[in-house]
Amino acid sequence: MGVGNRALGKVGEDIAARFLSRKGYEIIGRNTRTFVGEIDIIARKKSLIVFAEIKTRRNSLFGPPYLAITVKKRKKLVQCALCYLKMKGITEIPRRIDIISIEIDEFTGNVNKIEHFEDAIENEDSY
Repeated sequence: MGVGNRALGKVGEDIAARFLSRKGYEIIGRNTRTFVGEIDIIARKKSLIVFAEIKTRRNSLFGPPYLAITVKKRKKLVQCALCYLKMKGITEIPRRIDIISIEIDEFTGNVNKIEHFEDAIENEDSY
């Protein structure tokens, strides 16, 4: 496909945004920067706010995309979500962090697989 990692990430985020929209989510932010990092997608469904981390790969040579999310990255996602909520003055609202894993055919660019892991990062003590 000849797409670099940054471009592949953008393609994956576009696919994920359409996927979430079809599932009834309202996209309220993309590539949202906080003081501690960036959140790929922020979405709302009814009163629930969802912070979504998107991982996209062209092949499964190194395993499914979601395996790229390390413990360190998980902690960073929690910090980003907390920072966003604080920046917006949001306190009492249901929230969760999801992971969307996307596999794209490296030759055709077609989506082979999308997996949506809801509430994938649970850290209720600090989140």
